[in-house]
Amino acid sequence: MAQPPHVENLISNHVEVMRLAEIHATISGTRPGRRAKYDVEILNKSGIVLLVATWEAYIEDLAILAFAAIFAAATAYTVFPSKVLTLAARELRSSVDERRVWELAGTGWRTVLQDHRQAIIDRYVGTMNTPKPEQVDGLFSELIGLSALSSHWHWIKTNSDQARKRLTDLVALRGDIAHRVKTSRTVTKGEVLKAQDLTSRLAAVSSNQVRRYIYTLTNKYPWSEVRFEGTA
Repeated sequence: MAQPPHVENLISNHVEVMRLAEIHATISGTRPGRRAKYDVEILNKSGIVLLVATWEAYIEDLAILAFAAIFAAATAYTVFPSKVLTLAARELRSSVDERRVWELAGTGWRTVLQDHRQAIIDRYVGTMNTPKPEQVDGLFSELIGLSALSSHWHWIKTNSDQARKRLTDLVALRGDIAHRVKTSRTVTKGEVLKAQDLTSRLAAVSSNQVRRYIYTLTNKYPWSEVRFEGTA
């Protein structure tokens, strides 16, 4: 069965990023140990920056597709959780023009929810250049009502607290590289491979949890389950 589109995009992006590891091996060989004389650390740094970028893009894709799946299945506004409906209607309630409440009449709720989608995407995706657990949780909570997505980030030998810390550390390292280029410590190829593994696992678990959540709202799975070795 074909992978869902957000996963296909991630895999494609990871293939591009991991070309840096191939270039690294071509220049310095594959034997273990540091290769200071070849000055290839910049490839490792670039790999970290790009892998965080692929994670950021993945979260954006997943959030947009999740909302679209719920919206497409909605024959009434009640499909959406009360938190989402409350947030979507907030602007209407606070408007000085009291007539705006009539925008909900008939199928007007669909337009109101679409406007909500765009507002949340603009708010979070515009600042998703720091795609840490807190930002990811906030995006999915406000967009589709899924609380604490990161609490489901666990797999064999890794609990959710450990997964969140690893992602937070990875994003922090990316920020250090992006803003300073010369980091306070060496960035190794092993760290790039671990970052690729981490973001792949987070992606698989996130996709499957969002999939299950959408099923509870619509009684329909929006895409196929993602398999990644060792994930819960």
